[in-house]
Amino acid sequence: MIDQHPTAFAGIQPTPAWAFEQYEGIRERLPSASVRAAQPRLVDSLAPLVSEFDAFVFDAFGVLNTGPSVIPGALEQLARLQAHNKAVLVLSNAATASHPALAAKYQRMGFNLDEETVISSRWLLEQHLQHAKHTGIWGVIAPEKSQPETLPMPNDSVRTIRADVEEDTLDQMEGFIFLSSEGWNETLQGRLTNSLTRRPRPIKVANPDLVAPRGDLLTLEPGYFSHLAATATGASLEFFGKPFATAFEAALARLPGIAPARILMVGDTLHTDILGGQAAGMSTMLVTGHGALQGMDIHNCIRRSGICPDFMTPSI
Repeated sequence: MIDQHPTAFAGIQPTPAWAFEQYEGIRERLPSASVRAAQPRLVDSLAPLVSEFDAFVFDAFGVLNTGPSVIPGALEQLARLQAHNKAVLVLSNAATASHPALAAKYQRMGFNLDEETVISSRWLLEQHLQHAKHTGIWGVIAPEKSQPETLPMPNDSVRTIRADVEEDTLDQMEGFIFLSSEGWNETLQGRLTNSLTRRPRPIKVANPDLVAPRGDLLTLEPGYFSHLAATATGASLEFFGKPFATAFEAALARLPGIAPARILMVGDTLHTDILGGQAAGMSTMLVTGHGALQGMDIHNCIRRSGICPDFMTPSI
């Protein structure tokens, strides 16, 4: 199946340097965390840290896999941690697939993970929707394969936004749920922006990422398009993934009795994995060889952003 996530938009082709600048541009919308280290401790892999922590929380894209491909050594490293009776979780901003489908995907890749050891931003959104009260019709931005009809909302209050949607249809919606950028384009973004300009309404963003590494490309994700729409229209945004607190609170809830500082958050982005982990009180490790910062001057990125991980490694 051909991946339909956008790799360009309005003449922009995302690069790691471009993505870093975009994250810096939205810092006021991100959590804050105090800097705990002047510079990261450099290690060759996760192996030297196994005895230092009781639990390990992994980002997925750029740490365990890039698109459908498993990063070399990731399977073995997670299996080694589990063999040492270390608690292992995956905390992913993935929202295109349903939570059960995402857990099944990692099982097919060979990881010993299930729905209890994977926390997806889609799952976080669904937990919220189960208890939230909504009126009117909400538009869901996602391809059909995402099964938006499975969201825990009354069937008559959910409409999937299709490629041929007209602005008057968007105008009738009370809010929007951004699950996936797959199939999203300039025309649809323009229609959404025009509708929100006429009447600003909330957007619930299941995937706060601006970009995601898929092989040797970066794709543009729901976070990017949602921030773009909010900046242009004043629409309010509600996020359900990293770096926001709900994601890390869910991870901590699955690791009862373990102090946050004894949990290592392992990720490939300063502004989501590392910042969010630090705000939650976790220790952090930045992976630099496969993800959103690949090829960047990492020390310069740390200096400019003020986000400094406790550890840094090319690969786990």
